[in-house]
Amino acid sequence: MTNFSSKRTKETDFYTAEWDILDNKAGRKINFKYEPREYVSPDYDWYMIVALEKAEKVTENTHLLTSSLLLRYRNAIREGYNHQLDKSLKNRWDYPTNRNTIEGIESYIKRIEKASEEEMKQWGIS
Repeated sequence: MTNFSSKRTKETDFYTAEWDILDNKAGRKINFKYEPREYVSPDYDWYMIVALEKAEKVTENTHLLTSSLLLRYRNAIREGYNHQLDKSLKNRWDYPTNRNTIEGIESYIKRIEKASEEEMKQWGIS
């Protein structure tokens, strides 16, 4: 008889993720290696999974994939999707439009933050 474990782990240069495929309400526990921090991603947080998948495509300066950068990237993806600030994010799990570099991630974040600020001004919130 084979032992079945519903626990899954994924490890990269810059994070380790753990989750239980049978308990999606428990979320995904992500431990960032650079600028150590634990983040528990709820089951609906596809934004973080997309941010991590896109960040895994970065091949240079991966030591700059810190928790603060990746959390800002996740938030930019969320804003880009929810407020339609990135037209390439038409469906869940779509990738944001940026180069797969640290500079590409940073410029994407800045672009979405600027668009979000402009949207807030239009609404008279800022």
